[in-house]
Amino acid sequence: MSRRYLYLLSIALFCWNCAQQGSPSGGPRDETPPRVLESEPPNYSTRFEANKILITFDEFIVLDNVNQELIVSPPMEEKPVVKLRKKTLVIQFEEELKENTTYTMNFGSAIKDLHEGNKLLNFEYVFSTGDVLDSLSVKGTLKYASDLSVPEDPISIMLYEELGDSVPLTRIPLYVGRSDDSGVFSVNNLRADTFKVFALKDGNNNFLFDLPSEEIAFLDSNLIVNAEFARQLLMEAGLYDTTRQSPDTTHLAADTLELDGGIQAGGEVSQALPDGSEVVEDSVQEKGPDLNSIFVDLFLFTEETQVQYIKDYKRPERRKMELVFAMPLTDTFRYSYISPESPGETLELLEYMSAGRDSLTLWIRDSLDYKKDTLRIEVNYTAKDTANHFVTQTDTLSFLFRKPRTKSKKEDEEEIPPEKLEVKTIRKNGDQDLNRELALDINLPLQTIRDTLIHLYHKPDTIELPQSFRVSADPSLLTRVWISADWKSEGQYRLVLYPGALTSIYPVPHDTIDIPFKTRDVEYYGQILLDLENVRNRLLVQLISKEKVVREQVVRVSGICTFSYLAPLEYKIKVIHDLNGNGKWDTGKYLDKIQPEPVEILPVSITVRSNWDHDVTMRLEK
Repeated sequence: MSRRYLYLLSIALFCWNCAQQGSPSGGPRDETPPRVLESEPPNYSTRFEANKILITFDEFIVLDNVNQELIVSPPMEEKPVVKLRKKTLVIQFEEELKENTTYTMNFGSAIKDLHEGNKLLNFEYVFSTGDVLDSLSVKGTLKYASDLSVPEDPISIMLYEELGDSVPLTRIPLYVGRSDDSGVFSVNNLRADTFKVFALKDGNNNFLFDLPSEEIAFLDSNLIVNAEFARQLLMEAGLYDTTRQSPDTTHLAADTLELDGGIQAGGEVSQALPDGSEVVEDSVQEKGPDLNSIFVDLFLFTEETQVQYIKDYKRPERRKMELVFAMPLTDTFRYSYISPESPGETLELLEYMSAGRDSLTLWIRDSLDYKKDTLRIEVNYTAKDTANHFVTQTDTLSFLFRKPRTKSKKEDEEEIPPEKLEVKTIRKNGDQDLNRELALDINLPLQTIRDTLIHLYHKPDTIELPQSFRVSADPSLLTRVWISADWKSEGQYRLVLYPGALTSIYPVPHDTIDIPFKTRDVEYYGQILLDLENVRNRLLVQLISKEKVVREQVVRVSGICTFSYLAPLEYKIKVIHDLNGNGKWDTGKYLDKIQPEPVEILPVSITVRSNWDHDVTMRLEK
């Protein structure tokens, strides 16, 4: 090989290596959503006569679920057809537009760029078929009435010019908006008028409140929407400076300041551009109130069903049948056994009705009956027919039990050991709380308790001392027994149940049960001293941890509400205004003009520390 060839080869390899090292890194990831370059006709046009709209973006876009995301206000009987042509969005109308009407088309989260999926959220195209663009708005927040949480899914906000009570059931709205994932909504480009205002989780996408499971919110009174009314509200709240003049036609993005009656006003001025984006004016400029928007708070709820039916029924064990109803049962409820062999034959049953009378548990006493794989029960209960009349509904239910399959044939052939009454209590190495009774759970319904066969011992050292105690059956659960005693801090205990201490309705014995356990140290617990101010009605004050209500107190006057013996966990405080005094939170009913009972939640959670008192003040607003 010649020297010249070797020299050229080395230069080529050197250049190749340099090229490898100098390859581009790709640059930062694009996080900018698509931007509108132009619209034809232009956004915010008046005297609109076109039947097609072309909106061109600065990059290629895709449409994501546009048929569900696109909201046209006022609604159209036939939604526009939306297509893509390279970087251009094509909107074709399928029906004639109304005269002298301002239309708003909100695309929600349907528009995103092709490569990175960056979404152009809530892009609006607005036009008027008349000479002017309506510029008023209804804005606000939407929360669930029961716990003040924010709906995860978009909820329709609906405005009606007709003011009859039946409009959400029979008419589609004049204007429609949508809440975002933070519960904020804005229905824009409204004319001055008086409206009924609703929020609806529309189960069948027809803009009608026509399904019992649909969630709804409504204002108690009709809402006046005009700039003069906004000025009046601001003046009453002391927020309007009569020396400042604000134009009524500016598109505004407002902050919220709460006013009486759930209506709010406030503002940060921002100018709307033709492409739908907004530029907030210089922060040095004095901020003024939003005279074009009325702010409202809406609280979403599901009405209690008025349709009685059997929600579920099952036979989880041979001896046990369960029925769950949609509503509490009335005194007309009846059931009977249907025997395929002997008509008129009955079952010997032990029945347990839940405290709310919406579920029933039936225990089959006779072994000849519960060994049958299928049992048929006829159930009679009161319900409403399609004419809203009370009638007796009859359902025939087949309760089937199938023995679980074993892993092998050998297991099937093995002799089944005698059945025992099982007793469960504190888990291994668990601690008994000082302020609670000791729970004993059995697997079959309780019949008798013989306390002479139950012994409780306290072990302050190596010696066991008999401890006095009380034993009782749970009035609301057939399979639970309570042991109560004056528990000592960090005490060592031993509970002994001799055979026959607990008997079930079935001839199933239990062996001697020996349960050692200990109690918690008193210094393990913390305490919350809640000072409630401005109490004006009966309250249910709840302490919530890990999404469960762990304590509840009834409060009628302002003052200190004490929650003691609290485990060191994080807690929320929820206050229910129990206006009807029935001891529970009640939902609303639209046609009866009943709002859900108000709920207030302390804005911050409380992290309880062991051996610590936490002083908390909560002033109620309702």
